[in-house]
This record gives sequence, structure tokens and C-alpha cells, in this order.
Amino acid sequence: MRHRDDYTHNPGYNDYSVSTGGGDITGGAIAPGGTANYNAAPVSPDTLELHQRLDELRRLLARYSAALPNSDQLLDDTDQLDAQLQRERPNRTVVQGLLDSLTAGAGGVNAIASAVSAVVQLVSRFLP
Repeated sequence: MRHRDDYTHNPGYNDYSVSTGGGDITGGAIAPGGTANYNAAPVSPDTLELHQRLDELRRLLARYSAALPNSDQLLDDTDQLDAQLQRERPNRTVVQGLLDSLTAGAGGVNAIASAVSAVVQLVSRFLP
């Protein structure tokens, strides 16, 4: 997080700008009557789908937690997988270990096994 000094003000305008890692935020919304704009870096369809699948897996793990003896570990593995895949250069060994853990931990819960399978297929597009 940036210090409050990491913003710029354009003299003569009611406009403040803040730069972030994912895009720029510009807004006169800081002052009454202003507007705010956010320009995010483009996200590929595969990346968007992967995030959606990981979110769905998290929801299913929460929903079926009583049916899984290690649901907390699986949720942690999902979070770690997400973090690895967001890195500039994901560690393939770590990613494969997390996928193996999720696959083995899905147990007899078909909804979770299907969700994990979909994640595995998408990850194979990122890390062939």
C-alpha cells in the first residue's frame, strides 16, 4: 500500500491521480462534483475463467466441508494455487503438487472432483 504522499494533484484542476499495480485510478471524486475512472490492464479469457473456476472451487469446498475430512487444507491449497498462478513465473513443481493434493482430496464429492478437474485443465493451458 502506498503512503498518502504517493498521489499527484494537477494544479488548476479538481483532479487527483493514483497509480496502482493493476491500472490507474483518476478521480475528481475526491472533491464534490468530480468523476472517477479506472483503467485496468486487460485480462485474458483463460485467466478470467481460471479465477472464476477457483472461486467456484472455494464455494464448493465451503459448501461440502462436512463431507471432507481435510476441507481447510484443500481451501488453503486452492489459495496457494491461486497465488502461484498470479506470479510472473509460477513454480511448476509447487503448482503440480497443489493440483495433485486437490485431486486426491476431492474424495467422493463429485461436485468438487469436477471443479478440480476443470481447474487442472485450465492450468494445463498456462503451464503446458
